[in-house]
Amino acid sequence: MNEIAIVGAGLAGLTAALRLSQAGYRVRVFERYPRPGGLARALEVGGEPIEAFYHHIFTTDTDYIAFAEELGLGDEIEWLPSKMGIWADGRLWEFGTPASLLRFGPMGIIDKLRFGLSTLWLQRQHDPRPFESVTAADWIRRHQGERTWRSVWGPLLYQKFADDAERVAMVWLWRKISLRGGSRSKSGMGERLGYMRGSFIRLVETLVAKIEAAGGSFHLTEEVRRLDAVDGGFSVVTRRGSHAADRVLVAAPVPDHLAVAGHLLADGERDALGRLRATGAICTILELEHSLTPFYWLNIADSEMPFGGLIEHTNYIPSERYGGRILLYISNYLLTDHPLFKASKSKVLEEYLPHLQRINPSFEASWIRASHHFRADYAQPVVSTGYREQIPPMRTSVPGLYLCTMAQIFPEDRGQNYAIAYGQKVSELMLEDLERGEEVRALRDES
Repeated sequence: MNEIAIVGAGLAGLTAALRLSQAGYRVRVFERYPRPGGLARALEVGGEPIEAFYHHIFTTDTDYIAFAEELGLGDEIEWLPSKMGIWADGRLWEFGTPASLLRFGPMGIIDKLRFGLSTLWLQRQHDPRPFESVTAADWIRRHQGERTWRSVWGPLLYQKFADDAERVAMVWLWRKISLRGGSRSKSGMGERLGYMRGSFIRLVETLVAKIEAAGGSFHLTEEVRRLDAVDGGFSVVTRRGSHAADRVLVAAPVPDHLAVAGHLLADGERDALGRLRATGAICTILELEHSLTPFYWLNIADSEMPFGGLIEHTNYIPSERYGGRILLYISNYLLTDHPLFKASKSKVLEEYLPHLQRINPSFEASWIRASHHFRADYAQPVVSTGYREQIPPMRTSVPGLYLCTMAQIFPEDRGQNYAIAYGQKVSELMLEDLERGEEVRALRDES
C-alpha cells in the first residue's frame, strides 16, 4: 500500500487527506501546531469556540457548502445579515448599499455615480482576463476617479499590501467585488454571510474524525523540517525522527515548501517560487464590556491608523453565545519585517488603543476584559499583473512530490471555500498518478 505524507493540517491538507484515505491509501498528516485547522483554528470564549482569525462564507462559496452538507453539517450554517462600514475622513460611515453611498461625504456626486455604475458593471463581469494585465490603481483611477482612489481604494490597498499596493492587479479587486455582490444577489435578501453554529472548527473536527476512521493518522506538534528523496520515495524528517513515504503533499505556504523541499526542486522552479510575494498578518481579539461600533465589518481607509479593519463579531453573532462578551477582531496585514509584526501583544495594544478611541471617543482600556493575539507569517499573496503565468503547479518537478498552497488560488482570493476546492483538486491529481502507477506495476508483473 502507498504511504502518503501530508505536510500541513489546514483545510486544504485535511480535504486532500480525506479523499486519499477514502480511496484506500494510508495517510499521515504532519502539523506544527497542537491542533489542526490552520488559519481556521479556534479558541474558546465563554465556553464557545471562535476562530483565531475571523471567518465567514458567502452564498457563492458552493464548494464549502457542498462539503459541509457531505459531512452532515449543512444545516449548521446560519445565513445572517451583516452591516459594513468604513472609517474615512476622520469619521464612521455606513458603506456597501446605494443609500449609504449617497451619504458618503468624502466623494462628490460625480464620483459616487462613477463608483456605483462601475461597481455594478464589475459585478456582472465573468471573464477575469481583461483585469489581469492592469493594476487596480490604474483601473480605479481611470474608471472611478482620483478622489475615489484616494478616499477608498488606495488606503485599503496600502493597508493590506503596503509598498506592493500599486502593483496589485485589478483581477484581485474585481473578484472581491464580484463575490460580495454575488452574496447579495444570490440570497435575494440583501447581503447574507454564513457562519457555522459552534464555529467553523466543527468542520475541521469532523474532517479529522472522518480521516482517522478511514485509517489516516495525525502527527501534531511535529513540524516537518526536511524532505529527502530516498529509494524512489521520501524521508519526512521531523524533530522526533523520520518517516518513510511514497508520495508527499506539501499543503502549506510557499516559504514552508521551500524550507522543507527547496533543495529537491529544479533550479528554475525554486527561483520562481522565491519571487512570489505575500504579506503576513497579525490578528488581535478583544473581549469587551461594550460595543465599539454598530458594524460587523469596518474597513479603515486612513493611513494614520495602525490597522486595516475592525470586525466586531458580536454585531453578527449574538454575544450571548460567548457569555455576554463583545468580541472585536483587529485585523492588520503587514510585511513580516514591519516592527509591529513580531511585537508583543502588550506593545501592539499600546499602539492600537489611542486609535480605537478615535473611532469611539467613549472607549477606554477598562472595557477590555481579555485579549488574544495571533500571527500568520503568510496570509495574503500579492497578486500582481501577469500572475496567471506565475502560479506554481501542483505537480512539482520532483516525481511524487505535490504542492497545494494559497498562492495557487486564482482568479479567486484565498479563503475556506477555495482551500477545500484546491484540496480536492490536488487529491484528484494524486489519485490519477497513483492509479497510473499501479497500472504500470500491474503490466510489469504480468510481463
